[in-house]
Amino acid sequence: MSFLLGIFLVVGILSLLYYGVIVSYAGIGSAFAWFWLLLGIGCLIISLFLHYMIKHMIMIPRLWRIILLTIFCIGFGIFSFVEGTIIYYGNQKADPGMDYLIVLGAQVRGTRITKSLMERLDTAAKYLKANSETLAIVSGGQGQGEDITEAEAMKQYLIAKGISEDRIQKEEKSTNTNENILFSKELIGDQNSTVAVVTNSFHIFRATRIMKKQGFLKVQGVSAPSDARLLVNYYVREVLGVMKDKLMGNM
Repeated sequence: MSFLLGIFLVVGILSLLYYGVIVSYAGIGSAFAWFWLLLGIGCLIISLFLHYMIKHMIMIPRLWRIILLTIFCIGFGIFSFVEGTIIYYGNQKADPGMDYLIVLGAQVRGTRITKSLMERLDTAAKYLKANSETLAIVSGGQGQGEDITEAEAMKQYLIAKGISEDRIQKEEKSTNTNENILFSKELIGDQNSTVAVVTNSFHIFRATRIMKKQGFLKVQGVSAPSDARLLVNYYVREVLGVMKDKLMGNM
């Protein structure tokens, strides 16, 4: 039991420290930062509870130990499998000459492109410059704290990067990845078209699986870099995103 106490104590402290890193770097409203705060507090509470049990020599009944260990092993196994799959698919590069490039939106602060979205757009611009016949669809609606749609901000950025306006189509209704793909498909029309989706490395697996679920026949991913300081946050959050979309039948 003292071994478990040490694990929960270390995980709790590291989670709270990582929460501090996220907040100081990306702001208190950063997506999923709350997870690390709750995880840290929860682990510290459990460690205090275990310390109390050890001090007063309280033993958990054997049956409950088996049940708790089984639940933990199943949960850890599922998490590890999904995370491993996400990492495996995270470095894809599309073949040259794709018909369409769908660039998935991400948060815009006012009218300013965030770093995560900038990485996607820089990756898309590089591909579009090397493949002059490929058309781009920038996909993303307008959310809280955004003065314009993500698609409009993305289009302006690509134009500033030297991509011709007549090669860029906007999809401005979507609020999540499933809608990004669904509404972009309406602009493409022909599901036999070759389509590459541009998103950050942690998001490639889910995005390409959603596209295949929605009937795209020739799908590839183009992996954009991810912010190193937020990488753990992104990859842990993505596990929940994959599980949610799988349960909802989106992939």
